[in-house]
Amino acid sequence: MTENPQQPYGAQGQQQPYGNPAFAGQDQPGSKYGTSAYDSGAVGQPMAEPKKWGLLKTLTLVSFAAYVISGILGFFGLDEETIRTQLQDQMEAQGQAVSGEQLDQIVSAGVVGGMAFAIGNLVVAVVLYLVVFFGLRKAKNWARILGTVLAAVGALVTAYGLFGIGTMMDGNAALGIVSLILSIAYIVVNIVWIVIAFSKENNAYVASRA
Repeated sequence: MTENPQQPYGAQGQQQPYGNPAFAGQDQPGSKYGTSAYDSGAVGQPMAEPKKWGLLKTLTLVSFAAYVISGILGFFGLDEETIRTQLQDQMEAQGQAVSGEQLDQIVSAGVVGGMAFAIGNLVVAVVLYLVVFFGLRKAKNWARILGTVLAAVGALVTAYGLFGIGTMMDGNAALGIVSLILSIAYIVVNIVWIVIAFSKENNAYVASRA
């Protein structure tokens, strides 16, 4: 009668390590439901505001300040005596005879009309600047588009107005020089504004929030 040879100690059944192998690796990062962990930078998630978007808001305020200061200086450029002299020279060159009283009335009406027009433009500009700025604070694409239109129009109009800067210098040279510097700075800021508005970072930022 022979006995079955005993298996070495610990070899019976080749027992698996403690735990179910199907759940190996469950301590790795991720969701216990099989999905990946939340990633704030994943596709479809709004981007954090880039630095160039913040720069765009700053440039909006700089352009606004330059426009307002230029508008205020424009009021001082409405010198009645200078306008009277220029108007009288123009009429004499055209062979038109106007009495001193009539000339004074024309000049006064022109100054009042010019101030009313300038104030109206300034008020409208202030409202539009505020609309653009607060729209940018909310990361609205329409604010970027509206700001681009205003920046382009403002730069073109200001550039055209530089041809008449000599008139202001005739009346007040110092005022004319300051206005010239402000006008050039305004044009440059607006051009930079447009470039920054459509930079790669800002395009991606707007697209992520669409």
